[in-house]
Amino acid sequence: MKTTSKSLVIGLVGAIALAGCGDDSDTMETINLRVAHLSPDAPAVDLCVKLGSGSFTGPVLKGLGVTAGLAYSQVTRYLTLDAGQYTARLVAPNAADCSTSLASLPDYVLPSLSGGTYATAAAVGLVGGTPAFTVKPFVDDHTAPAGQTALRFVHASPGTPNVDVGVGSGASFAPIFTNVAYPDTGSGMGIDANGYYATAPLTNATVSARVHGTTTDALVIPGVDLAAGDTATAFAIGILGDVTTPLEVLACIDNAPPVGNLAACFVAP
Repeated sequence: MKTTSKSLVIGLVGAIALAGCGDDSDTMETINLRVAHLSPDAPAVDLCVKLGSGSFTGPVLKGLGVTAGLAYSQVTRYLTLDAGQYTARLVAPNAADCSTSLASLPDYVLPSLSGGTYATAAAVGLVGGTPAFTVKPFVDDHTAPAGQTALRFVHASPGTPNVDVGVGSGASFAPIFTNVAYPDTGSGMGIDANGYYATAPLTNATVSARVHGTTTDALVIPGVDLAAGDTATAFAIGILGDVTTPLEVLACIDNAPPVGNLAACFVAP
């Protein structure tokens, strides 16, 4: 476990507790929120947070003596927080205070989430280009239909055209999510409101992605296993054709126990 990731989680919990001072914690409902850094050209960041109309608290990591920040492709475990509406401000690691946002980025107001909700706040886009850097919220499924697995695809690869994602490859490709645009989830028949598709468990399956309407696989991921009861998200990250941050998939078992203070995720291929 990297110290920076562990410190991020501890810091967020402490910061939000401070931001929410004055609330009756005995009657507050809670949500479960994780943070994903999916912007390929963004540096590691620190952050400040506030609940409702309160004041920003932070920088979270600097307050703990940590200066490295949260890096690209890292995802925290779910944090249990008071339900409500949060505002996040991204600042440079080791920033003196919360007054100056990183690269003049705006504050990001997340939607108000009701008690019991699981959600991901994903940093997507490009700091130095188009599409612009932003924080995109996604509501997550934490349970799958009995005997099935629930799979979701999120297109978080800036500059990559609309894509089709499915099982198999080449001539055996069978699409599940079609014509998915950045920075959205798949939608359509059989896909729920949060973007998940319920299917039989997968054993040693091949999952592939290709530009919509083409027959050439842009990504092929063999050996995919998803058990009954799993909910999983495949994030397309990186930049198509780039050497430094190539197009890849960040795969997370959304309802798996965390690995220390990180979500159960891995980058493929």
